[in-house]
Amino acid sequence: MTNTTNDTPFQYYSARTKEYSAQLAKLARYFRFTAPARLLTFAGLIISALWFIKSKFDDTFIWLFLGFLVLFVLSVIWDLRLVRKQRTLKARFKVNENELKVLQHQFSEFDDGSDLTTTAPELSGDFDLFGAGSLFQYLNRCVTDQGRTLFAHELTKGERSSEEIRKRQESIAELSENPEFIEQFRALGLQTKLEKDEIRKLKEWLQSPPLKISVLKWAGRIWPFLFAVWITATALGHIAPNLIFIPIILPLFIVGRKSKTIQQAHNLLGRSAQTLKKYAGLIQLVESQSFSTKLLRSLQRQLTIKNKTASRILKELFKLLERFDFRLNLIMGPLLNILFLFDFHILVSLEKWKATHKDNVPGWFEAISKLDAMTGFAVFAFNNRNKTSFPEVVDTPFTYEAKDLKHPLLPDAECVGNDISFSGQPKILIITGANMAGKSTFLRTLTVNLILGMSGAPVCAGKMQFSPCNIRSSINIRDSLARHESYFYAELQRLKAIINHVKTQPNTFVVLDEILRGTNSLDKHNGSYGLLEKLISLNAIVVIATHDLGIGELEKQYPGTAHNYCFEVELEEDQLAFDYKLKPGVSQKLNASFLMKKMGLGLAK
Repeated sequence: MTNTTNDTPFQYYSARTKEYSAQLAKLARYFRFTAPARLLTFAGLIISALWFIKSKFDDTFIWLFLGFLVLFVLSVIWDLRLVRKQRTLKARFKVNENELKVLQHQFSEFDDGSDLTTTAPELSGDFDLFGAGSLFQYLNRCVTDQGRTLFAHELTKGERSSEEIRKRQESIAELSENPEFIEQFRALGLQTKLEKDEIRKLKEWLQSPPLKISVLKWAGRIWPFLFAVWITATALGHIAPNLIFIPIILPLFIVGRKSKTIQQAHNLLGRSAQTLKKYAGLIQLVESQSFSTKLLRSLQRQLTIKNKTASRILKELFKLLERFDFRLNLIMGPLLNILFLFDFHILVSLEKWKATHKDNVPGWFEAISKLDAMTGFAVFAFNNRNKTSFPEVVDTPFTYEAKDLKHPLLPDAECVGNDISFSGQPKILIITGANMAGKSTFLRTLTVNLILGMSGAPVCAGKMQFSPCNIRSSINIRDSLARHESYFYAELQRLKAIINHVKTQPNTFVVLDEILRGTNSLDKHNGSYGLLEKLISLNAIVVIATHDLGIGELEKQYPGTAHNYCFEVELEEDQLAFDYKLKPGVSQKLNASFLMKKMGLGLAK
């Protein structure tokens, strides 16, 4: 279809949307004929049936009736196929249309993961990992609920082994080179809403104790024979016709005796059919791929059990659940039970399926969820292939080196890249600068790219090298009236937690932004200085943004360990000018009084 090698992401998505738009327009022309075809053939059915009766059962009208019946069935099948194709095309069109919006930095329609902030509340609040305009909303492309939860975990998991990160990098890179597969995967998933209770209930059913089905199995086998014998005997006059109610009432009574067990099974599984159909489609798509990386191939191997594919096995369960729903039909349900003890047959078949496959299903869902969670990173890599790179992962000593480092949530026109390089432990980077000069954004840029790197994703840098580590931070602290905690007390609690963590995990990247704001200048300086000395003694890696220029004295006291950097501001034609470029040294320029004067907040002199 579209040449992904030479096209830019914008050209690729534009071509796909045009292609699907044209196919949908073509389908719309076909739909002009499907409704009239169904109506005319159905009318033909009725008219031929009436003429058959009126003509006193002329054989000609029987053949005419059968002809219209065949045409009616074909028209219905044709319409259903067109509807399925239209649904698929719309989903694929939507996938590409959304990516065009993302390229223009419009991603507010995507799931923002607000309910997932508890995954890592501190990191989430400090680095906008979840919520409106968050990293999760920008990156997430999951189509399964398990994948969505796993993706949130990937963003907050923290330290991984270098080997694990490299495996993920290889897999994400491979997926990013196959955007058509990701499009198909997402389109399949989007045609069924994210499932929550269905998967939980399915797992609950799989883990439930096995039922005693031997009696049900034999009853289901014997009853149709007994029913046929009774009806035949009645027709031949061996049984009185007024006893015909017995083979009608008896099976309903027998099924009713097991109604609680049957209803419990249906409550757990009744809504799972469409979810299973979705997973079977996703699994079948994954099974058909030719992956080359170890991680993707291992996930693919999880989907084959004794030379039988998981998609085929799940389709068997899907079909059973579809039939199970027949019991809800007020006519079909009782009729099937009268003739066959239908509910017993389905329950026996479900129990057999469970006994055979219950240990394998969680692994299938896990494999799809892991791949689902990687699709967002792969799309990010494809969309930004000229602006990102896969970082080099190194072990000890701690290293963080990047060229042209940028924040992924900032549009290109607003983003200024910076270079940074530091290594070894302990290490303190002190960032000073005027208000709005870029200190806080730089802290977030450092950390978010480190999070991406440890997730196996590409980073927003021309080149980057890092060591896996834990991350702890104190940036956005909130007081709590409910817990009777002031801002200052809440911040001290956070700092205490950081110290306790670093004591046991010295390989921790600590990010601090203007700490101890709830006290006077001297107390703040002494407290900040003492905290940083404590972190140095614990062998930590710290980046701190501060207006306290006196903290820069640490560089003299701890040469080679503490380093000063700053963001400066210039005054050009009575206007502040920011270049957002990181420079060595301590900031020498202020802007608060100038801004207050410009806004009419200062006293005139």
